[in-house]
Amino acid sequence: MSPALISNDGFTLIEVLIAITILAFISFSTYKMVDTNTDTKDRVIKEDRRIVQTLTAIGRLDGDISQMVNPLYSYSKLVPTASTNPSDVYADNNTNANGSFEGKTNNGALIPQFKSEDKSTILFFTQANRRKTADSKESRFAWIKYSLKSMEPDPDNPDEKTSGLYELVRQSISQDIYNPSLDWSKPKPQIVMEKIKNAEFAFWDERGKKYTTSLQDLNENKNLIRSIQLKMTWVDDNGNEQKLEKTFRVLAPYFNTKQDDLKTGPGANGAYGGGAAPPGVPNPDVLAPGDGVVQ
Repeated sequence: MSPALISNDGFTLIEVLIAITILAFISFSTYKMVDTNTDTKDRVIKEDRRIVQTLTAIGRLDGDISQMVNPLYSYSKLVPTASTNPSDVYADNNTNANGSFEGKTNNGALIPQFKSEDKSTILFFTQANRRKTADSKESRFAWIKYSLKSMEPDPDNPDEKTSGLYELVRQSISQDIYNPSLDWSKPKPQIVMEKIKNAEFAFWDERGKKYTTSLQDLNENKNLIRSIQLKMTWVDDNGNEQKLEKTFRVLAPYFNTKQDDLKTGPGANGAYGGGAAPPGVPNPDVLAPGDGVVQ
């Protein structure tokens, strides 16, 4: 090899400084990109968590309300009579409006009371409960109460603003469900949703064909709830107000029990008339084997 092609010269100081500067810019840009992606991920996770919490709250409400239980959906309310026959006399003693039940239906079933102490509270009887322990005294039926509770400051997040905000809480009583007096100080409130500014329940009025926030407007139908509307305003993690409006419906067949009683005459027993099988229910006395019956 020719000596002229051999050189012992290295990088100059300027070249080294330029390389370090370029490397620093690349490192800083990479760090900013990673930091931005991390912030975006954390923000999206927070937003998703709030959305999931909202959807979970709506789903829980829908499950409880859709399976609301009341014999008035199928039978008329028993009314006092002047008959001296003990079986004809309205003999239910638990008619206190402050109790759990209000009278009976024609077939003798107790009528669970639907209550709304204020616009943000509802209390009702449902069959949406699921036993947590096998062979326990817990019933699949339960009394459910939804209400608002003031938010308390989070000790792990002292900067979070909770003043003027509420939590939507759910309480349930699934034992001793026929007790005329329910003690709501015992069931532990389960937080369903947080950071709520206001919430209002309204009930479908069959006569006025509109939603009303007063159960008294429903008159004799105050325990016969067909549909519930919820209007709610909540605050997201960015401090922005979000509005929600949702309608819940009871999954029970619609019967006009009064009209059915009039059509079927004296001795009728509600929507099914004289104790006949409900529409759509196969009658084993008239069906041949395998004809609509699961073997």
